[in-house]
Parts: sequence; C-alpha cells; structure tokens
Amino acid sequence: MKISVIGTGYVGLIQAVGLAEFGFNVVGIDIDESKVKALNRGECPLYEEGLEELLKKHISKNLTFTTSYEPIKDSDVIFLCVGTPQDRDGNADLRFLFSAVEKIKETISKEDYKVIVIKSTVPVGTNKKVKELLSGYNVDVVSNPEFLREGIALKTFLNSERVVLGFENLENKKPIEIMEKVYKYFKEKGVPFIITNWETAELIKYASNAFLATKLSFINELAKLSDKVGADIKTISYAMGLDPRIGNKFLNAGIGYAGSCLPKDVKALIKQFENNNIEPILIKATDRVNEEQIKWFFKKIKNYYGDLNGKVLAVLGLAFKPNTDDLRESRAIKLIDMLLENGAIVKGFDYVKKARENTINMYKLDKIGRFYRYNLCILDDLYETVKDVDGIIITVEYDRLNNEDWKKIGKLVKEKVIFDGRNILDDKTIKKLGFKYYGVGR
Repeated sequence: MKISVIGTGYVGLIQAVGLAEFGFNVVGIDIDESKVKALNRGECPLYEEGLEELLKKHISKNLTFTTSYEPIKDSDVIFLCVGTPQDRDGNADLRFLFSAVEKIKETISKEDYKVIVIKSTVPVGTNKKVKELLSGYNVDVVSNPEFLREGIALKTFLNSERVVLGFENLENKKPIEIMEKVYKYFKEKGVPFIITNWETAELIKYASNAFLATKLSFINELAKLSDKVGADIKTISYAMGLDPRIGNKFLNAGIGYAGSCLPKDVKALIKQFENNNIEPILIKATDRVNEEQIKWFFKKIKNYYGDLNGKVLAVLGLAFKPNTDDLRESRAIKLIDMLLENGAIVKGFDYVKKARENTINMYKLDKIGRFYRYNLCILDDLYETVKDVDGIIITVEYDRLNNEDWKKIGKLVKEKVIFDGRNILDDKTIKKLGFKYYGVGR
C-alpha cells in the first residue's frame, strides 16, 4: 500500500515517519522547498524526542519528501495534515485544507479510487464539504483526528490510546477495511477503534481538548482562592485526583494552557456553538479563565517589586511545555512581553536548544555580545541566566529544575526570590536555602 501525507508540520511529519515505521511506502508533500530538502537529508525541522533518528532510519528507503503532488496519483491513501489556524473571528481557518483538496482534484483521475483522510483538526461539517468538493471523483473521505502530545508526540503516536475513524456511510465497508489495514499495528495491540460518522469523529477531537482545557482552567481558578486563604493547591489537586471519577491528569495549577491545540480548539469550538445559535457558557468561561491567569500571575510579580523598571529577571522556560521547541501561545512569551512593557530586563533560558533559537528568531534579536535589543537576552546556560538577577520566574514544567544546584544559584542571584508559575519546585527545600518562594495557589 502506498501512502501520501500532505503537510509536514507536527501532525504530518509524525504521521509520515510513523507509517514508514509500520512498513508502508510513504511520500510526504509540502510547499516549503527548503524544508523538503532538509527532510530528504534526514534533518528534522522540529524537535521531538526520537523523531530525527526514525526519520534517518527510513529516509530514501520507504520514506521520501517532495513539493510535487504527482505521487498522489499512485497512492492508495492520502492523508491531509495541513494547518488549520485560528482566523480573526475565532473560527478554524480552512484555506490551506481546501487549497490542498483543489490540488488533489487537479492531480488525480476521476476513475482511480482513493481514500482521502483528514487528520487536520476541523470543525463539524468539513469532511462533508470536502466530499462535495470532490464530487464526481471515485473517493471516500475519512475523518481521522489526531491526539498527539507535543514533547512526546512520536511516543503518543506509536502508543495510541484510541483510533477514531469517521465515515460518510458505515454500510460502505471498503474505506473501513482500508483504514483498518493502515492501522493494523494498533488493531493487533488491542487499541480501541471508534468507527462512527463524520460529525461525531470531528467533534470528538474538540470535545477532548475542550474538556482538558476546562480541567486546567478549573484548577487554576481554584488556585487563586487557595492563594488568598492560605490553602495549598498541590495538596488539593492530589486529593481530588485520587477520586477515579476525577483522575489526576490536567490538574496541575499554573499560568495557563498554551500550544498549538488547546487555545485554538477551545476558541473554534466556541464559534461552532455560536454558529449553531447555542450559548457556550462553560467553554467561554474556560477560555476566559485561561486568558486571565497569566495576568493574575504577572500582577503577583509586579506587586512584589512595586516597580519593575530596571529589574533584571530570569525566565526559565520559553516553549509552551517541556521538551518541545513550539512557542505557539507560550505563556512564557506572553509573560516576557508583559515584563518588557513594564521596563524589566529579561534573561531567558530553555533546556531545548531549538526553543532558544526560535525565541531569538521570533523577536528578530541581533546579537551584540550576549545581549539583545528590547532589554531581552536568550542564554544557553541556566547558571549564566540566573547570574545577578533580581528574581527567577519559572514558566515551563521542567521537573529537572529540582536537580539543579540551588545552593549555587543562591550565590549567583542578586535577590533570592522565585516565582514558580508551574509549582514544579520542592518549595520546602528552596525555602531552607533562604529563597522567598511564590507559587500558584500555595
């Protein structure tokens, strides 16, 4: 079976490499010529643990990349993995998806049978629209939402918890059988398969992400009350998580959720409610709490110093979560912007080199010594980052921070104060070393 994957971002590249690992002949298609050349050299354009190694294992064997749509002529299955960013109104922007569909129409014959699989996160009704655009072609359209977790995306692909497949007509067994062959690896491992209609499959992805976001916003709002009354949100979260009806996942209070999925998917779901004349009370509240959380945390920092002008602060963590280089909706970047606007000097650090590089590129920073314009510098060493600072701010949930030499750090800083936006540090140990410690709800 030959497979094409259109789009080589996080979803598409993981899909292409993963299917190659399953033994399929895979061609990845992308409009970015420089990215395609790099991929064909075995160079990974994004950071994900184990991804580059697997890419090099299969490149030029059963995995290739191209800017041409020609390979889809010989493909049995075509995966659409293009971006669906949020537009100005909060809807999912489907221009890239529909553009890819038009390219498919221009390339394939009307007679040859193809299965077109939409892995991109799309609102309800999109698969139906794509089938309408391909009217007259011998194709079946399948909804197959992804559930990757950045930072461990390859791991979550290879160890999928469920496979969701949506079809136009469940009586038509041909596309169902083909997709079961594509995902035979999961079938043999006993992974649950959800076989349903288009609309249900489309909504499952949004429902999953919105529910996780709601759990985060709930615990973050409760953290504000804990902060006021002297309760410990970490103990509260732990106790809640022991109830199997609640579970302990996504109950860590912090400075809000971010990344490529939760923020845009929550907003896109809100628009889908509104487009169907339904008021999304709970989902709107989830979004609002998340937007306010970073402001609440910034106010805590500002109240401590009174005036941030000229204060030198270390921000530890730049990406939106650990072990990724993805800055999309990063709370760290939002906080850095707020600090800079208030006259602070910021020294930033992340354990992932590519996250540091992406931050430098995003701010278009010019190296002058080790400092940059906008009162911002990005450093490659944690200890250099904290040297002579008036305070340390933790913005990413790196557990390895607990293994750093905080006694040494205490000697390097100008003032021993920590604002832990992820509640990741052992505060008792930190306080014994003479640090003032301010977490979220503790």
